[in-house]
Amino acid sequence: MRIRLLLKFRVIPLYFMGGLLLFALGILGTALAQEKPASKIASTERIAKLDLTKYSEDAAKWDQDVTKLSAGNTTQGGPETILCMGSSSFRLWDSISDDMAPFSVVRRAYGGAKFCDLAIHAPKLIEGLRFRAAMIFVANDIVGKEKDKSPEEVARLAKIVIDAVRKENPTAPVFLIAITPCPSRFPSWPTIAMANQSLEKLCTPESKTYFVATESKYMDAKGVPIPELFVKDMLHQNKDGYAIWSGLLKEALKKNLP
Repeated sequence: MRIRLLLKFRVIPLYFMGGLLLFALGILGTALAQEKPASKIASTERIAKLDLTKYSEDAAKWDQDVTKLSAGNTTQGGPETILCMGSSSFRLWDSISDDMAPFSVVRRAYGGAKFCDLAIHAPKLIEGLRFRAAMIFVANDIVGKEKDKSPEEVARLAKIVIDAVRKENPTAPVFLIAITPCPSRFPSWPTIAMANQSLEKLCTPESKTYFVATESKYMDAKGVPIPELFVKDMLHQNKDGYAIWSGLLKEALKKNLP
């Protein structure tokens, strides 16, 4: 009888200790679950705080262009306007108003733009400008030269540009347009394709950020860029190329704009 009582009273503390252990594990699990979003936020903040000073000297050569473009921010644009921001493929698109109809567009683009200088200039470039959505196209960070950015660096810089758009207009959908495969830079296409993949990873419907793929429309059955879609420099698109581009851009806008 005494042995049974001893065993009974020893078992009770074991149950009690087991309960405490399960309770502690539950608290720890909750804490870890709450910690995951915080770590993601911290990661985003690290991207946003990427040091841009090393690009500032090269970016300075576009200061006058940015000042000239931004001078019209208070008089141009509107609640239904599509912002087209980036490099010369937008700047040289003379028929953009007709090609993008019925969408109304406003351009904030300068020749030779890279993500590394657009990340610096974007806040001023669009300050005070009204727009419904933003389309971003930049294709000069990887050109086959020693100073080329890595695909990962291109994506980090693109994220800063997206954040600048969000700061100016928090509700505007953002469309990242893939870097076009062109004959003049095709030797660098494997790296450019990787950059496109990195850009695509930035885009999710939840964040209202969308990737516009273009590769399949500019390459033939052999996987080579179609020269008939480009002007003599084999870099910029001609009328036929822009007809394809505008079709892809308008399709993306119609599909994803509310």
